[in-house]
Amino acid sequence: MNGKHHQITKKSSIDDDLSFTVVPDVGLKNSQLEFLLGMPINQCIAMMQQFPRMLTKVELKYSRKDPCCRDIVIYIGSTGIKLYFDGVTQLAKLIEVDDLSKITLTYKEKVFSAPANEATMERVNEIFGSTHPGSYDDKHNIYVQSWPGLSFCFPTTAAGENLEVRPGFGPNLRSLKYDANSQPKLTKMSIYRGQNPLDPEAVDTPFSCYCGQNRTRKVEAIWENGQIVGLDVQFDAQNGSVVDNEFDVETYTRQIYFGDSVSDVQTILGAPSKVFYRSDDKMKIHRGLHKETLYGPPNFFFNYFVMGLQAPPFFASLGHEFCEKMLFRVLAKGFCQILF
Repeated sequence: MNGKHHQITKKSSIDDDLSFTVVPDVGLKNSQLEFLLGMPINQCIAMMQQFPRMLTKVELKYSRKDPCCRDIVIYIGSTGIKLYFDGVTQLAKLIEVDDLSKITLTYKEKVFSAPANEATMERVNEIFGSTHPGSYDDKHNIYVQSWPGLSFCFPTTAAGENLEVRPGFGPNLRSLKYDANSQPKLTKMSIYRGQNPLDPEAVDTPFSCYCGQNRTRKVEAIWENGQIVGLDVQFDAQNGSVVDNEFDVETYTRQIYFGDSVSDVQTILGAPSKVFYRSDDKMKIHRGLHKETLYGPPNFFFNYFVMGLQAPPFFASLGHEFCEKMLFRVLAKGFCQILF
């Protein structure tokens, strides 16, 4: 040993990048991932699985009693990011950050909140500009400064006695007077579509979230002589035209009938998300009580998971109606299965 000590410095990994750009009315972005309004929940989960070191302590909350009537919430504990998804469409409708001590937030390449220097009201107004007085919640002592698609919450209880709440020019509008040592600090940021985070407007899936996949708008049964003979599927898909550096999206309506071949279904809906093969024994669960009514056991099936086909009542009867070559079954909301 020559007595010299070499200090080894650990290079920061892109997986550890917890700096996000705030885009009002759109979402949160960084160099590796994006949380966007209108993003389907299955795509969001798949994206998070690609960053297991960065996105940890993840919680998924939903109502077992009314899964379609209540929001689905994903909370990422390592970042303080909370995502609200509509129970019916399963698209992101609201994005919140309720722990500013874990991530860095920027706007137009300017940092306004960091773990070592969390945002204050003065800093937020400096970056975003204060165009009107904010609203004040007297019950919870929270001052809300908002813009279209973006709002910030500042609690006033911890600011001390040197903070004064003054009346504004309308109902619930207030302005704050404080000194440098008592200005409120940011505790929650919300990104949404519209003017009110408590009632965000509906959003469509952004072009960047399609990734060549179809997004279902409506599914209806096709009836003939009192029997269901197929499905009428209306969906959005990219058509190859480029608009603003993104592939344009067009709405299509296609029909699928019982008896269609594998190639027919792939021509109509495109390639499935996955193809599963099952042995005869493993497929017994699909036979039901009346095995003699089956026209041979199916030996593989297609999953069109990303199309998010919902399960209207007519699917209940289709679960036991077998055709010559295929069977439509809906295993859960947003999960369509086609068996051959």
